[in-house]
Formats: sequence, C-alpha cells, structure tokens
Amino acid sequence: MAKKALIVGAGLAGTCLAHQMISKEIEITMLDQGSNHSSAIAAGMVNPMVFRRMNKSWRLDEFLPEARVFYQEIEQLLHMKFYRPIVIRRFFSSLDERENWQRKSALDEYAEYLEKLTLEDLEHQSAKNLFGSGRVRHAFWIDAANWVNAHKSYFRKSGVLLQEEFNDAVWHPETRTYSGVSYDYVVFCLGYRQKEELTFSFLPLQQTKGQTLLIESAVLSETESLNRKCFVLPHGDGRFRVGATYEWNNSTLHTTPEAREQLLQNLSSLGDYQPNVIDQVAGVRPTVLDRRPLMGQHPDYQQVFIFNGLGTKGYMMAPTLARELTELITLNKPLHPETDISRFTGK
Repeated sequence: MAKKALIVGAGLAGTCLAHQMISKEIEITMLDQGSNHSSAIAAGMVNPMVFRRMNKSWRLDEFLPEARVFYQEIEQLLHMKFYRPIVIRRFFSSLDERENWQRKSALDEYAEYLEKLTLEDLEHQSAKNLFGSGRVRHAFWIDAANWVNAHKSYFRKSGVLLQEEFNDAVWHPETRTYSGVSYDYVVFCLGYRQKEELTFSFLPLQQTKGQTLLIESAVLSETESLNRKCFVLPHGDGRFRVGATYEWNNSTLHTTPEAREQLLQNLSSLGDYQPNVIDQVAGVRPTVLDRRPLMGQHPDYQQVFIFNGLGTKGYMMAPTLARELTELITLNKPLHPETDISRFTGK
C-alpha cells in the first residue's frame, strides 16, 4: 500500500516537494489557504553569485544543474513556460570589485560563471559605468507568480489540493492525524507563516518583508538583467521588475511610498531610465539568521517534518533540497548538516 503524505503549504517549497514525493509513489494531499505572499511575488531570480563578496552561491555546483533540469521537466508536465535564461550584468561599484572579478574569473571554479572582462564590458553604456561591468553566465529566472498559480490549478484538478486554512484544533501531531485523517508523513511548508503555527514555532524563522516595482521603460535593455544596488529584470514588452527591499522582522503586506522611493533611487544609480511605475508588490520571505534552510524531523513527533527558510536563493535551492528531504523521509538518508534543524534542537 502506498504511503500517504500531507504537505501543508503550496508555495515554492510545497510544490517542489510534491513533485519529488510523487516521483517516489507517495500519495500526497496538499493543504493551502489560497493566498501566497512569498513565492508568488518573488522575482524568481537564480543568480549563481553573491556579489557582496563575489563568491559563488552556497552549493552552487549541486543546486544549479539540478534546478535547470527540474524546472524544464515541470514545464513539460504542466505545458507551461517558467524557465527563462538571462545574462546578469553586474556594474562594479569600485576598482576593488572589478579586480576581484578579474582574479576570480581566472580560477577554474569560477570560470564557468564569470565571463572574463572585455573592452566592451569595461565601456558598456547601458548604465552609469565608472568602473566597468561583468557578465554572469548560467543565470535564469522563474516566473514565480505563474509557477504558483499553475501548480494550484494542476494539483486542484488532480484532486490533491484542499484550499483551506490549516487548523491546529484538528491537528494531532502524535498520531499525524489532521481533520480525522491519518498520514504516514506530514511536512510543513508554510513559509513565513510557520511562526503562526505551533508545531515548529520554536525554530528561529525570521519574517523579512520585501517590495519590488514593475516599471515601463523605453530605454532599458531587454536582453540583460542589470545589477548594482538593485536588480532590473526584463519581463518583456518594455516592462521590468526592480527590486528588492529588505525589511527585517516585518510581516506586513502593504506597500509603502518609502520603499517605492528607495527602489527608484537605487534604479537611478544605474541610470536615468524615465521609469513609469505600473505596479508595486510586497511579500514576506522566510529567512534564517545563518542563511540556511530549516529542514528535518520534529524533535518530539515522528515523521513530522519541516521544509522552510529558503530565503532569497529559494528558486535555485528548492528542487535539490526537496529531493534531499524526500530521501530522508523514504530512505532515512541524512540531510546536509547545514540544513538540518538539529543544529538548533540538538537532536
């Protein structure tokens, strides 16, 4: 008899986990309240680099190839377009940053991701350019809102998605019973709302608000994502996403004029693109102080798990991490130690 799992939350984490569990022939039920304030408003950028120190993203060589294959396979399954390759052009803020890029692009471990600087890069004119620019290879973005909405439709039609608020009153973690139904496994993928649910509320999940703008511009390039103080992501038809703010310990969902002004000021550091703001959105990221996900089994309840804290690199990490959690659940294969919640529970 097939094992049964309840996945609580149908955002990025929940949907990636659902696909991985289905591939292991686990019968899933998903529970979601129907509104998403993290995955759906995310820019969906997959940037191989951390520009602050010009380092590769954590576990990049593992995450990136698997994510690329995963998203394209799901495109085939859902008959939808999500995966969009993009070149990221980083405009340097100093000579030190440019020299750091030059040093690292000569190293074998970075050569796959950092283009060696050319005269065209140093003199590139799509933004204010005092110190030159560099191009990041193998970046892409996922149409996040489309991803979430398409999956809700897909799983609803498959009969496995229940659109309702999780109710602690009908949840019994000792027996893994929810609303009178027992499950072999229960996994919480509630994003920033996990702090409001009791089962894993002891974990140090932070709520980090972010806001972005959708602008129109006839000047900006639609072939590259520009980056300095902000990112500018082409959406086609002269529209661009500009982001993002970081507002720590803030779970409010309204947009603010202060964030709009900050984003426009950051954009102006790149150039005068005469933007017309056509939308502004706010969401809340589930983040952790050590910048690592929250994954693993509850210290007191057997076969009750969490998959959360994906943060700003979520769309790159989620496919691999979902597979690793599924392998923990089905094969008892240990998680990567930097993701396991045992680092906080000691168990």
